[in-house]
Amino acid sequence: MMWIGAVRRWKGARIARSLHHFNAPRLADLVLVRHGESEGNVAREMSIRGDHSLFSGEFKNRHSSNWRLTDRGREQAEAAGEWLRKEDLIYYDRYLVSEYLRAMETAARFNLPDAQWYAEMLLRERDWGQMDLMSEAERSVKMHDELKRRDLDRFYYAPPGGESLATVAQRVDRLMCVLHRELPGKKVLVVCHGEVMWALRTRLERMSQDTFRELQMSGRMVDQLHNGHILHYTRTDPVTGKVAPFFTHMRSVCPWNEKLSPKGWIKINRPVYDNEMMLAIAERVPRMIVSEEYIQQTYRKENSLNPNIESPLNPVVEKPKIELNKVVIVNKMTRYQHEESLYGNSGEALKKQMSMRGFVYDRLKASHDHHIDAIEDITSCLKEHNIEATVFNAHELTHEAYDGADMVFSAGGDGTFLKAASFVNRPIPLAGLNTDSARSEGNLCCYSIDASCNRFVVGLERLLKGDFQWRNRQRIRVGMVNQEGFKYELPRYALNEVFIAESDASRPSFYNIGIDQQQRESHRSSGIIVCTGTGSSAWYYSASQIHREQISSILNAMDFHSYTNETVTEITERLNKDNMFPEDSLDMGYVVREPIINATFGDIRFRKGKARRVSMRSLGWDMKVNLDGLYSVPLNYGVQAVMKICTEPQYVLRTVDFSPHDSRHDKKYRPRS
Repeated sequence: MMWIGAVRRWKGARIARSLHHFNAPRLADLVLVRHGESEGNVAREMSIRGDHSLFSGEFKNRHSSNWRLTDRGREQAEAAGEWLRKEDLIYYDRYLVSEYLRAMETAARFNLPDAQWYAEMLLRERDWGQMDLMSEAERSVKMHDELKRRDLDRFYYAPPGGESLATVAQRVDRLMCVLHRELPGKKVLVVCHGEVMWALRTRLERMSQDTFRELQMSGRMVDQLHNGHILHYTRTDPVTGKVAPFFTHMRSVCPWNEKLSPKGWIKINRPVYDNEMMLAIAERVPRMIVSEEYIQQTYRKENSLNPNIESPLNPVVEKPKIELNKVVIVNKMTRYQHEESLYGNSGEALKKQMSMRGFVYDRLKASHDHHIDAIEDITSCLKEHNIEATVFNAHELTHEAYDGADMVFSAGGDGTFLKAASFVNRPIPLAGLNTDSARSEGNLCCYSIDASCNRFVVGLERLLKGDFQWRNRQRIRVGMVNQEGFKYELPRYALNEVFIAESDASRPSFYNIGIDQQQRESHRSSGIIVCTGTGSSAWYYSASQIHREQISSILNAMDFHSYTNETVTEITERLNKDNMFPEDSLDMGYVVREPIINATFGDIRFRKGKARRVSMRSLGWDMKVNLDGLYSVPLNYGVQAVMKICTEPQYVLRTVDFSPHDSRHDKKYRPRS
């Protein structure tokens, strides 16, 4: 009998494989239209503005399903009918309409020839329960607690006796299953309500809750579904004509004012999550119950006086410890050395050559000598403390250079620090030594070496005594995915920022971008900067900042003339300070540089903000991914670059900070060049 079981298993596997390749029947085209402006829409808008007079008398005694169209609503319905005729979307295999009067009146005013409409109960407006027929004033008084509960999550919230939008999505799902089964390859026209159309969008596009909330709350008119609005879903690629087994494109049109709708067709990108993406999404919400110890400290009052439980408000800060036996020194190439190697000259010949190129020879030579003295100070001091030191030139650095080292010292400025950090791919601390504070700010460095007073021995002894703090800096990991789905990871990490753009700066960058799990969009711009908390005070800060002139222009446009220069400066600094965030943050900052916004490319949603995951698919000619201005790789057409923070502890860059603990906040949020 064993062979019978084997045959059954073989048949089951064969059926499963065949089902895997089976394409379920689907509609060819689906056109959704929201009803025109109704009496209820006018009453609600007036109530929001403070006039609640319409919510009285006969209006309160009529069910909301019996609201009629206003004159404006009739015009919107007729405009929708005109647009359908203009787009040759006149004839359908089925016409469906909500049985609410405002939807039926809208459908009739399309004046479509030979249309035979079916009134469908599943398309009725969302049931608002006890909130229905209430003015905004009544809601704020009688439903105060409910409004607070609604603001927790508008998609899943259900008013008392009413429906959540998630419930509406479930009932329209039932209708879509019937339509797909009964009308495969056919066209359907549906006239319904705004909330029903949003519910359909979440199902047809598999829209994430973040995308739904972002679209609803964006404040951009092109993201909304206006009265008389049309959504057209199709399986046919509008460019190639290729027919897919499911809806691949959608266009959103406000026919009575097309400025209120995005331009052209939008490709539907249904989000799919890998393990890392789901963890990144989860990490955006802080945990409330972290551990058993946390429960003891926070919730179990009877144990609050237990002396064995450490108070989270007064944690014991352990003194950092480090044992140094072998270190690596990353030595920068000075400008003087670069010029010397470039032309092979020295002495007077080099001085003449540099002078002809506009350099001040004596200044560069003095800076070079200062750096060489600092290197000698560092190496001799380490030798006196019996610490083995190996010096590597920054331009010759490799990952193997750090093998066996207990710590890495970068000797130079911020550029040398970034170069040294880019080769750290295992848990090894990095300390930056600024060897020329007169020419370099050295914001990433922990110690400045001076020939007279700040000798390296002072910093080294503080290090060995534990008189410092560890400072963890997050870095960006970049993964590449080609058109065949092959994935690989870049061998270096970005400490400051990743910059993606065309290699020719005069050519606009064309790409498709996705922020976290939100719906993707296409941009033309001068590129995009994605930064860490460390990089938020560098290039990202400069690219994101608002200038005093802009604040003055806004105040003037508001006819607010009684302001002073100090007021403008204070507002500017306050707004710009928000661009910076901690270097140990798991967020990344992103800013699109000089986006092109015109009749072809409408306004964009992803202009500037924070994210846990940024992905860019190249649609350009010769785009490059650049890490910290040190390392770049091509981003060919169709290849996708996925950026996210290296959350694994071994990839976090651990650096040294000699500043007092209470002054770190000020240092951390100071913009740097």
